[in-house]
Amino acid sequence: MEVRQRVSDIVVEEGWALIKLGRVPDKPGIAAQIFLTIANAHISVDLILQNASVDRMTDISFTVRRDDVESTVGCLEAIRDEVAVDSIEAMQRLTKVELVGTGIVSDPSYVGGLFKALGESQVNVIAIGTSEVRISCLIQQEDQKKAADALHGAFQVREA
Repeated sequence: MEVRQRVSDIVVEEGWALIKLGRVPDKPGIAAQIFLTIANAHISVDLILQNASVDRMTDISFTVRRDDVESTVGCLEAIRDEVAVDSIEAMQRLTKVELVGTGIVSDPSYVGGLFKALGESQVNVIAIGTSEVRISCLIQQEDQKKAADALHGAFQVREA
């Protein structure tokens, strides 16, 4: 019986930035206010991450294209007091690497294999997002080649 590799593609895309909002009040409507402000500026957001609430405060992080960092931070500064955000930080020069394939998130060997390959290559993961068909990791741009080589080797997917 043939064993089929579920990973159909490895995507490596530079030009990303991570925006982190520190100590945001954890109450209904705050995320809407933040992301509607950004949407009204016609800025697209990709990965969105929120930590568990501690003392009714949370951190919210999300990615935007690097070209949109200045505009995004400007939007957030404009509502900073209204939303009561403690800090706004931007990490730039990031690359998104993704495993793409049907059902890869439901098979733990792919998640484990991804982190094993990156770890053995000394690539630090800054943020992680998943869907049914992709596992996305944000890494430093200077680790892009190491990450791509590690993932192509681990999952036997040819580079395009």
